[in-house]
Amino acid sequence: MHKHLTCACGHMIHADSDDEMVRKAQEHMKMAHGKTITRDDVLKMAKEAKH
Repeated sequence: MHKHLTCACGHMIHADSDDEMVRKAQEHMKMAHGKTITRDDVLKMAKEAKH
């Protein structure tokens, strides 16, 4: 199932699995914002793609 997550900064993350989404989102938060985000928070924010 393909999912999207849009960061508050506008960066959009695409992933085909929960594990991939969590990895990419945590990587982005660390690199771009110097912050950490939990797996649960990532999965709450991610939305199933409609395409």
